[in-house]
Amino acid sequence: MKVSQELLQKIKASVNIVDIVGEHVHLRKSGSNHSGLCPFHSERTPSFSVSESKQLYHCYGCKKGGDLLGFVMEIYGISFPEAVEELADRAKIALPQGWESADQAENPEVQKRRAAAREKASTAYRLNRFVAGYYHQMLGQLPDIERYFRMRGCDQELCRTFYVGGAPAAWDSLASYLVAKKAPLPLAVELGLIRPSQKNANRAGPGYFDLFRNRAMFPILDLRGKVAGFGGRTMPAPAQNTGPIGPEPAGGSPDSHGPKYMNSPESFTYQKSKLAFGLFQAQKHIREKDEVILVEGYFDVLALHAAGFENVVATCGTALTSDHLAIFRRIANRITILFDGDKAGISATERAMEIGLDNGIIVHGAVMPEGLDPDEILFDQKSGQTTPGGRERMESILKEARPLLDSRIEAAAQSAANGPEERTQALKQIGRWLARYRDPVGREVRLQSVEKRLGVDRRLLEKAMSGMNEGGPGRAAPVTPARPQPIRPNRQEVQSIPRWEEILIGAWVRGGNFSKLFTEAGTRLPAKMSLADLFESPALVQFASSFPVDTFESSSRTTAMSDFWDAIDHPKLRSLVTEAMVQPEPRFNQEELKTALDRAVGRLWARFSQQIKAAIGRAEANKNAELQATLMKEYLDVQRKMKEFSSFYDEA
Repeated sequence: MKVSQELLQKIKASVNIVDIVGEHVHLRKSGSNHSGLCPFHSERTPSFSVSESKQLYHCYGCKKGGDLLGFVMEIYGISFPEAVEELADRAKIALPQGWESADQAENPEVQKRRAAAREKASTAYRLNRFVAGYYHQMLGQLPDIERYFRMRGCDQELCRTFYVGGAPAAWDSLASYLVAKKAPLPLAVELGLIRPSQKNANRAGPGYFDLFRNRAMFPILDLRGKVAGFGGRTMPAPAQNTGPIGPEPAGGSPDSHGPKYMNSPESFTYQKSKLAFGLFQAQKHIREKDEVILVEGYFDVLALHAAGFENVVATCGTALTSDHLAIFRRIANRITILFDGDKAGISATERAMEIGLDNGIIVHGAVMPEGLDPDEILFDQKSGQTTPGGRERMESILKEARPLLDSRIEAAAQSAANGPEERTQALKQIGRWLARYRDPVGREVRLQSVEKRLGVDRRLLEKAMSGMNEGGPGRAAPVTPARPQPIRPNRQEVQSIPRWEEILIGAWVRGGNFSKLFTEAGTRLPAKMSLADLFESPALVQFASSFPVDTFESSSRTTAMSDFWDAIDHPKLRSLVTEAMVQPEPRFNQEELKTALDRAVGRLWARFSQQIKAAIGRAEANKNAELQATLMKEYLDVQRKMKEFSSFYDEA
């Protein structure tokens, strides 16, 4: 889908790519560019570069590159129009109706559906934000809930950072507020904020009741900072209700009855398997520490943040999922679960370990003292003051985190010493885990370790693994991995374009003095061949045909780049162009470019020679002696011409 170039350029000119990337990557100034760890693949040494002057990014590791819109699409996993709207919203630029291109306008029904869906999503996020503001404002009017936050170590600044709030105990406080503000009530129902009441039709009231009542409220933000949904922690029944309760509608009581923690129902804004409480606030710290710490409760997140552990998040009432892992691995190499040492905690971490294995990820685990939550270690629950030595104790717990797979293998190996049956079960269990582990190197390391630890033959371990792969007893169904968000370089694709072509495209994009060498090469081409024919890869031929050699050095470079990103859908080509434009200096010199041009010109003459040779064969078959003689003369001329490229055309 396209957008008018004038509007697109206005949006891009209003938002700096360094600011946007800086929200997701810890950038440092490096010469004329900024560099940092790539958010799209795991690395230890920064290979991700951002050019502020050219508004482009490029990773020399995974070869991802592009412009501002491309980065927003990639980092958030959203479509082109959604990225346009995201940036327009940041730039406070209103998108007029019909901003889509003519190709979409040709199908009014499709355009209408897309526009309606985007408008609904935009309204939904605004409504969620509005409701979050209501709950946050109500916190000051609900002293019991405000005091509860304070007792759990949450001061005013932390409450503002996480935008927490309180839901009154009355049945319809939020519903009445939304009615008064003329909010879209059907959408509020769809988002799980309110529900239709079945028992108040004959009395005054909004006709709806609140889903969250008498609860501490936690807005769940996505990576863009948009309120996707809510979590609520029930409070003790207030001594005096904060509003009229009235007859009880279908759905339960107004106060402390019901689940301790409750979350928004699934909706198009809220998918709990892809969200984590605190991730938006923590993502910067997660990147800096290269670790995400996962805890159970929302208050645990707040307490740990208050104590200085700011790389902490919590899942939203669900176990760790493949989607969570994909998101976490985009911003950190290490994932640590802080879990209870009871039976339920161990079971939960084993599930987390296995889903990590299914995705080729080793999840670490730190064990809490049984019966204690993180906030109980860090804060006195009666005074809300920090516990002496609490932070040091928590640091010690986190430092002792170990890979869960190694911990489980060690426990199984210890049980194997209890007898033949236990040894058999241990081998099956270890085989099940290693069969699920998708990292072949990590699996081999652990196979060797288990082989030595248990003194078993490698073939026995491999048999245990193959038994699990065949659906043997105890084999958990493999979890389908999330979309491949932890992007790894596709080596075959990266190597598909030869070095000489990479030099040509790099020089082509840079233009300047290199343009003269291309012009000179153009005088040596066979008849009816253009500079674009210098390239062998079809995508590069298409690119060079569409964008002349000096396009990106002209005054219209910004327009050309917008046209380029919109016209060329070839990952390797995009990578080559962004790499060439982001680099302060080219990775080749003029002599290397001359050699690459000689090679390219030589290949064209070799191709031209083969074409003439084939034509001679056809003329001979058709008994056209005159044409055959003419072509033979031309063929000999080409052979003489090719002598200056003799070191190249043989490889054509």
